[in-house]
Amino acid sequence: MKIERWSRRFALCFILLVFSCSFCFLAGCATEQPAKTFPDLITHFSRNGVVITGVGQLAYQLAQAEAGYCFRIGKREIGVYQYNLERKKQQHRYRLVKDSGVLYINGKKFKAMINGPFVMIDFDTHPEEAKIVKAFESF
Repeated sequence: MKIERWSRRFALCFILLVFSCSFCFLAGCATEQPAKTFPDLITHFSRNGVVITGVGQLAYQLAQAEAGYCFRIGKREIGVYQYNLERKKQQHRYRLVKDSGVLYINGKKFKAMINGPFVMIDFDTHPEEAKIVKAFESF
């Protein structure tokens, strides 16, 4: 008799635990947006008529970013940095860029655009600026 009660309680607790975990998992999935990545950005650019012919890594530490790549579009390059907003230094730099529209790297001033965790520079002097800006804004 005691074993039956114990097994029923155990089964009930196990079912409640599974239900609670499932609920938390599904609730988290419903509210979180999928993280955007550099490959996603490259694909999006291609779909919007911006042909990237080369990709190189940038010294992202100089911009206090998580990562950075330069994209060759035509004969010129643009730079895109990704910030991790959970890190205080990166969040601080990101907010400075957001407030001013400018990213300073080694004392050099770059006009910057923000979309999610991404900051794009060197687009404003590119011959295909309008197309690049439109694609970046819609990402």
